[in-house]
Amino acid sequence: MKKYALLFLVACITACNHSSNQTGILQAKIDSLENAGCCRNSEYLMQAVLWFQRSPEVRALYLQGYHIAKDALDANLRHPAGKKQKAVVVDIDETILDNSPYEGWLISKDSTFSSGSWNNWINDVAAAPLPGALDFLNYAKKKGCHIFYVSNRNKTGQFSATLKDLVSNKFPDADSFHLLLKTSADTASSRQFASKEQRRLTISRELNYEIVLLCGDQLADFDKAFNLFAGANENAIKDSVNKYSAMLGKKFIVMPNPMYGDWLSLITYSSKQTGTCAHLDSLRLNQIKKWRE
Repeated sequence: MKKYALLFLVACITACNHSSNQTGILQAKIDSLENAGCCRNSEYLMQAVLWFQRSPEVRALYLQGYHIAKDALDANLRHPAGKKQKAVVVDIDETILDNSPYEGWLISKDSTFSSGSWNNWINDVAAAPLPGALDFLNYAKKKGCHIFYVSNRNKTGQFSATLKDLVSNKFPDADSFHLLLKTSADTASSRQFASKEQRRLTISRELNYEIVLLCGDQLADFDKAFNLFAGANENAIKDSVNKYSAMLGKKFIVMPNPMYGDWLSLITYSSKQTGTCAHLDSLRLNQIKKWRE
């Protein structure tokens, strides 16, 4: 009876006309489903993961992004800033390697990200190259660039498996010199968002390379202006996007990732450790722009 009562409740809510209390109705639906034991922690991920894995548009966007990267690289190499060796810096996850099966596993287990399960996925060495990534990096290598892999995977415990994944997929410059993973020194603030700025400075200053191109799926992959330090907000990040807009498609190449990111952390971070499923759904729902209230 409980099952049929729940279905009847959902049907009644779905049949309601749009009205001024639409948000309240949707929240009531979320609350009632959770109270009935039916709220899934990872339900919100399903459409994003399906789109990432199954839509031809995702493949097209990656191929398009790396086509633009080739053109941008050629232009930047024609007008170098100096005589230093040239470097291309790429993020790993959702930039050159596909971790969407891990996100799919989270959905199947009605689970959320944890360092333990993420570590298990990495150590399976099962991530495949994303469309266009290998072709572009081999192109950059033939142009005389060094390829540096700068990722927020942990150096402690994940370095060996990450390097094995790069080597097995035949990425150029897949060695310990060119792989820069996160250490405790990269944690930028009490909010635990790790910065890649120091590793970029290591490449440009200590190792004496000119970084001619960067590829990533998060804006923080490009410049410290996009790092989510304590007190950062959505408007501040948008201001930085406007400030660096001329670099997009020329030095910064952004890849699509609807599954996770700093943008979502801005919405849910303060509550994700203790918030209920319904509360986190409410936080996401309240940030959606609506045609009418």
